[in-house]
Amino acid sequence: MYAAGDCRTSLFNPTGQPAYIPLASSALRQGALAGMNACGEARLDYGTQATSAMMLFGLCVASTGLTHAAASWVVGLRPHTITWHGTWRPAFMPETSKLTITLVYDRLSRRLLGAQLLSTHEVAQSANALSIAIQNNNTIDDLAVVDMLFSPHFNEPNNYLNQAASLAVAHEREAGFKTPQFTALGARGRQ
Repeated sequence: MYAAGDCRTSLFNPTGQPAYIPLASSALRQGALAGMNACGEARLDYGTQATSAMMLFGLCVASTGLTHAAASWVVGLRPHTITWHGTWRPAFMPETSKLTITLVYDRLSRRLLGAQLLSTHEVAQSANALSIAIQNNNTIDDLAVVDMLFSPHFNEPNNYLNQAASLAVAHEREAGFKTPQFTALGARGRQ
């Protein structure tokens, strides 16, 4: 790879297809990779999830991957969405704030396709964590039990990302899909 930045498409990992996604983060990474490749160090571009965030009227708004509307246009996907509402740390702490997370996942594979987060608390780094999950083909089942730190200064005993994914898993169980068909660790039969 020698082309970098806004002059090229990138592999958009949620769809597995090339897409034009002009973001500074992707352009910088692609520039570094192009330089390494030009100097003989063969390096791959792992694609992008188009992760971004901004502060808007005191709210941190973050997004990664596909929205439900965008996923609905992708052939072969059966997107489903859940929205989790809670707080980012326990209520007994001196202060906390509300947090809303929307997860978009494929109903057949249960693979995470995208997420949107909204809070007065800084949640941009959580969008980065979800970006890694999308790049690595993690499912809602993986995210529900992934190991995250606990300290009441930073989160609940079950991190809010775990809680949002657990809500999605419970929703699938209620719909009659008790066992995941696939996780990042390997295929499983669906019951």
